[in-house]
Amino acid sequence: MLSGILRNIFFISFALIILIGCNPDNSTNPPEQNFPDYYPSGIGSIFKYSVIETDSLGNIVQSGTRDILFSGTFNFRGRDYITQKDSLDFGSQSSVNTFLFRKTETGVFYAVDTSQISFLISDTLRQYISLRDEMQLLFYPLTSGSSWSLYRITAVVQPGIEVKILDIIATFDGTEQIDLNLTSGTINVAAQKVKYTLELYSAFGSPPTMYTAYMWFVENIGLVKFEGNQFIFDLSGGGIVFEPSPNILTQELIDYSLE
Repeated sequence: MLSGILRNIFFISFALIILIGCNPDNSTNPPEQNFPDYYPSGIGSIFKYSVIETDSLGNIVQSGTRDILFSGTFNFRGRDYITQKDSLDFGSQSSVNTFLFRKTETGVFYAVDTSQISFLISDTLRQYISLRDEMQLLFYPLTSGSSWSLYRITAVVQPGIEVKILDIIATFDGTEQIDLNLTSGTINVAAQKVKYTLELYSAFGSPPTMYTAYMWFVENIGLVKFEGNQFIFDLSGGGIVFEPSPNILTQELIDYSLE
C-alpha cells in the first residue's frame, strides 16, 4: 500500500491568455486569443473528491475523500506560486500537504525540490545530471496531437551520449462527454482528456517500466477526474517523490465552490 503522500494526485489549475496591443490598426502584435480556462485558481476556491484505490484484480483496497483549498500565494525561488492545501482522508489514515503551482501563457507548472528525487539516481550518474526545478502539467493550447514532457531525468555521461532515467510524457487525448455526480445532482460536461505515461529506466539499454494515468479537465471548473496507476508525486513544499504502483486510483469531483 502506498503512503498517504503518494496518493495526493495532482489537483491542478489551468489558464491561458495572450495579450495584444491596444491599437488594432497599427499594432504588429498577434491578434487576441481567448483560450478556455480549464482550471480557475481563485484564492478561496474549494474542491471535494471521492477517492477509491483498487488492486490489479479490481478489489477495493481503500476509499475516502480528498479536499482541496487554494489558500494564498507563496514566493519560491523568486517565482510567485499559488498555494494549494490538500487533505486526503482514508479513515484509518489521513494526510495534509501544501502544493505550489503557477500558470503562464504556455501552461501550468509545479515547483520541484530536486533534493527529493536523488534516490532515483545512482552515485555514479549523479555528477552527470542537472535537474529541472519545475514540472509542466499542462501545455497550451490543448490541441489534437499535442504532446510534451511533464518531467524528465537524463544523464549526459559523455559528449553525445545521454542516458534516460525517467520520463513522464503527457499527450492530449481528445474531448469526452462525462457525467459529474455532484452532491447537487448529476451534470454532463465536455472534458479535455490528457494521458500521462511514466517511463522508468532501471538499467542502461533495457526497456522501461511503464505506468499510465488519465486526467480530465473541464472549462471553468478544473480537474474533475483522475484514473490510472498511482505513479506521481508528493509536491509538498516543492518536493517530489516517485513511487510507481500497479494499483489503480480513481478520483472524481463531487462538490466545488469557485472564488
